[in-house]
Amino acid sequence: MGGFTQGGDDVVLNTVGLSAYWQPSQSGWIPSISTGWGISGYTGTTSNFAALPGVNMSGARAQSWYVGLQWDDAFIKGNALGMAVGQSPFITTLPTAVRNNGNFGSNPNDGNYAWEWWYKFQVTDNISVTPALYYLSQTAGQLGKGTRFTGEQNLNNFGGLIKTTFKF
Repeated sequence: MGGFTQGGDDVVLNTVGLSAYWQPSQSGWIPSISTGWGISGYTGTTSNFAALPGVNMSGARAQSWYVGLQWDDAFIKGNALGMAVGQSPFITTLPTAVRNNGNFGSNPNDGNYAWEWWYKFQVTDNISVTPALYYLSQTAGQLGKGTRFTGEQNLNNFGGLIKTTFKF
């Protein structure tokens, strides 16, 4: 639990999260599974937040979740194949004042999904290379969709990376 101050705002954010994982006793077709869920509640009033100045955020709620799967020894012993999907905190409940002030309607439309796919190549006992692809949808949630900040565009992002790990 904790609070934060942004540009004179006095909004308190209380958060609880649960995470779990399970791993099969032997590698094979059944992947290891990681999952999590979180919920946050807001209280207080914004003062300088550009999109919603002077709005009482009390009663606003946000949630987040993820599920990840990883197959060890995928195709070749020592390699791993994985995939994860989830949503970073997305608004599930807005106070009436926020809905009316921001023209959000009765239900927030915070998409902000995140997907990731990876394959870890175990090059040697001490070196691995992991290429990954990711996709982020509507990263600013409803606030960034069709507003003065983004026009009529969603803020989506598709990219890739290569991680190299050296163990000494």
